[in-house]
Amino acid sequence: MALPRFFVSPASWSEGPLMLEGNEAHHCASVMRRGVGDELTVFDGAGRSARTRITHASPKRVELEVLESAQADPPPVQISLLQAIPKGGNMELIIEKAVELGVQHIHPVMTAHTVVKLKDGEIEKKQAKWQRMALEACKQCGQNWLPQVHAPMAFESCWPSLPQHDLRLIAALQTDSLSLKSVIRNQPTAPASVLVAIGPEGDFSDAEYVLSRSQGCQPITLGPIILRVETAAMFCLSVLTHELMLNRPH
Repeated sequence: MALPRFFVSPASWSEGPLMLEGNEAHHCASVMRRGVGDELTVFDGAGRSARTRITHASPKRVELEVLESAQADPPPVQISLLQAIPKGGNMELIIEKAVELGVQHIHPVMTAHTVVKLKDGEIEKKQAKWQRMALEACKQCGQNWLPQVHAPMAFESCWPSLPQHDLRLIAALQTDSLSLKSVIRNQPTAPASVLVAIGPEGDFSDAEYVLSRSQGCQPITLGPIILRVETAAMFCLSVLTHELMLNRPH
């Protein structure tokens, strides 16, 4: 049976005993009712994990003895998701699945056809909420690399803040769109970093398509069926993971 997983930030990681504090300690001692002698897995979100044993437990502080530790290799490809914020709770679902599929950066954006329009006072709260959800997804699926959920931005304003990518893609209904697999396989070398942009329920506007192309995005088709936003994100990320990680030449 898998051990419960808890987060210890890289800055709090030490060679000696490790500590759970704040919400992590409360969840461990009060919610899950773990006590002295129980074993846990902890991870730092940067690939490091450890099997530990509780030596002291209280709702405010849980002290852990490290039994064994490991360092996971970083993902062979840095995948970034530029996601138009969907309505309802679908952003939460997309974040959860993006974590499971190995995404390293999530960039929520507001577009011309986005129903959700965040005000300045809401942006920081949303970012914090979505970052917590990414952390919870890491705990659930065993992912030791914690993705960064960036602050939501307007689509037209986000590009200067993005890093360079070996390959940029945008899911498009345009007639010259190519299949995702064909675009990947036509690259002269396997890309080390990929950005994929997924639009809202009403698709990207014509102006947004023009802008994305000017920023190096290649339009890709997801097939003849119009997919829901969350389905489109999962489809693209699944193909990218298979083609660039699982199917990557060694």
